[in-house]
Amino acid sequence: MFLDDLFDSDKRNIAFMIFGLVVMVVSGLFFGILYYTMDLTETAFENTNCEIHNNAFFDTCQDVWELGVYPFLALKTVLVYLSMFFIVILIFGMLLTGYNSGSKPYMLGVILLLNLGLTYISIIVANIYRDLLSNQIIQDAMLNFSVYNKVMLNFPWFVFIATLFSLTLGIVNWQRVRRNTPQGELDY
Repeated sequence: MFLDDLFDSDKRNIAFMIFGLVVMVVSGLFFGILYYTMDLTETAFENTNCEIHNNAFFDTCQDVWELGVYPFLALKTVLVYLSMFFIVILIFGMLLTGYNSGSKPYMLGVILLLNLGLTYISIIVANIYRDLLSNQIIQDAMLNFSVYNKVMLNFPWFVFIATLFSLTLGIVNWQRVRRNTPQGELDY
């Protein structure tokens, strides 16, 4: 019931597709920078060492870090999978949007125009991402995000194929809609 209300409006469908692409681009960069910061923090904690006197539980600072800090910093690998999750959710949302737009034929034309516009914008975004990767700090931050890097470097193809499949599902749903089939019985 909630999904029907969410994807009921045509404007929401288009806004969802555009918002999903923007969130995917921004979230990957955010997760990359967060991963890099956590990695630098872990390196800084590993290089710090001190002795703790008159303590029954800890002898050095490293014992404290192993108990409280390092388990939290080990969660940085989750960020890589979270980035992949955003990509999969975006594709699923675009396909669902295309399928829902098939009940209205004019939305198929809007999806086609949106496909062309988003592909052009994704060329610009891919070029910006290539320029960002020329910076050594950003390149080091995004090193572990191989799937995200592959998607962003081939972002125009990714957007074109995803919206093309979305349009195809819309056409399939338009073929299946009840008003496209004969309503009356054939009387002989």
